[in-house]
Amino acid sequence: MISRVSIESEVKNGITQLKSAFFNTPFKVVDIREDKKNPLLELILMSSSPGVLDEDELYFDYTLNEGSQLEITTQSFQRLFTMEKSAFQETKVRIKENAFLSYLPHPCVPHKGSDFKSSNAIHLVGNSSVLWGEIFTCGRKLKDEVFEFKQFQSVTKIYKEDKLVFFENLYLKPSESNPMNLGQYEGFTHQLSLVFLNDLCEIKGLKKQLDSFLNDKNCVFGISETPTNGLVVKILHDKAEKLMLWMKEITKIIKEHGL
Repeated sequence: MISRVSIESEVKNGITQLKSAFFNTPFKVVDIREDKKNPLLELILMSSSPGVLDEDELYFDYTLNEGSQLEITTQSFQRLFTMEKSAFQETKVRIKENAFLSYLPHPCVPHKGSDFKSSNAIHLVGNSSVLWGEIFTCGRKLKDEVFEFKQFQSVTKIYKEDKLVFFENLYLKPSESNPMNLGQYEGFTHQLSLVFLNDLCEIKGLKKQLDSFLNDKNCVFGISETPTNGLVVKILHDKAEKLMLWMKEITKIIKEHGL
């Protein structure tokens, strides 16, 4: 199945609204903002499908016009089912002047025998900013499917004024290299990755806040400053629910620190 979602936001009277939205089976885009005076538009991406199936192609296109503030979440875990061939997902994002996107999806769960690749390209201009999250899991642990997928790859590229400023390639092929080995997950099974880029934020102070927040958590983490004004947060753990909770709390700290 080939599925597409296209969203464009704009600002009217200081409030971010949907300028246009297109989606086909199995997706639906729903506005979940409770306070209609809140400048931030909150959308949830819903799906009637149980997950990603063999030979699925998923295309997402998000455009934030000048001054837009948009947060996108998902309905449920993204399950990657057993595949004979493979499946693919492509996301393209354009964030214009003074606009901000927060993308906080549920964890990805690759089932035994799945083969999946995703490509994310995010384009920033001027004072636009982004908070981009991803939670990867080893598979269905309760069914003893720990790193039993064929292959998983997630490539994320962020451009500033068409110049590549951030690149990440998460590539796992357990048949060739055991992810539990030294120098990789080392006994952990889940990973949270968050990247935040914002030219106007006081990054060093934010880094100290996040360090303080994570220091008393039962996890392994690292926080790095990016070459541009931003941070990358990585957390290893063995529970998806914990990572989801921490992702939301980290997002709250970032917003309170100032965008």
